[in-house]
Amino acid sequence: MEAQAYVVSGQFWGDAIIMFLGGCLAASSFILAKKPDAKALFEKVAPYQGTIGVAMFGWGLWHTIYLVMNLKIWKDMMFGIEESAMGITIKAAPSLGCRLFAINWIVGSLIMVVLGFLLGFGMIQAYAGKKNPAVAAKSEAMMKKLAPHQTWLGFVGIISGLLFILLMLGIPKMVHTIDMSSLKG
Repeated sequence: MEAQAYVVSGQFWGDAIIMFLGGCLAASSFILAKKPDAKALFEKVAPYQGTIGVAMFGWGLWHTIYLVMNLKIWKDMMFGIEESAMGITIKAAPSLGCRLFAINWIVGSLIMVVLGFLLGFGMIQAYAGKKNPAVAAKSEAMMKKLAPHQTWLGFVGIISGLLFILLMLGIPKMVHTIDMSSLKG
């Protein structure tokens, strides 16, 4: 018999890809200054910047809400699992990979919201501005505050996306299973 372990969902592959792409778009001015030959690649992806941004924004909001509603999952991934059954208590300490995943889940969710807002601002503004001018004015003010930070937020998005990929490939190991067949109870 094995203890229950959390398995990484396939949705995180989508998170990793969208965070990496969004991070590259957000940091594109820095990347192009260092690597001018990457301009052709950015020109292919740039028309989709607004769509990628809106997708990041929505996906990031969903993850943030999910995390708040399911803090026990995050707590178990970060601090370990303690299960009791038939008078036996099993404590499982999370692996380094599991803790990195939990931290990256929070950081990645927040980065997706902020970068999504920055990258999808034009599309968000076009829709929100039509519905409510006050919301349009507030989002414009928020955009002005966040815009100077776009490049370093982009690099955080790139790192977060790459970290998700490494963790899902099992580098470092994410899940420890506990063999409980040897326990007498």
